[in-house]
Amino acid sequence: MLRASAEANDETIDLRGVGDVSVDSGVRHGHVLGAVVEAAVLRDADEMDIARERAVQALGSAGAVRAIAVTANFEMMNRLLDAVGIGPPASRLAIGDAIGIPLPSRFR
Repeated sequence: MLRASAEANDETIDLRGVGDVSVDSGVRHGHVLGAVVEAAVLRDADEMDIARERAVQALGSAGAVRAIAVTANFEMMNRLLDAVGIGPPASRLAIGDAIGIPLPSRFR
């Protein structure tokens, strides 16, 4: 979705920045958003408090709420799909490679 959004808005992004924090993705406030995602995926309450505060500072309250809601929704969908044993479709496997996080061989 990030790639499609960037293309639709004529923006240039580097997807490697999604999987490697040392790479600037080109997404405005990308490191702040990445911290929110990481805290949610890892279920780290301490880091979520920090990430939430930084998101509010960078994005404002309404922006932080939207970013956290989108993150929560994606994480919920991923957990549901994992719970019922549905892996990523073959057409999406290259995304893991593009962001520098190859998927396990069982998905290939």
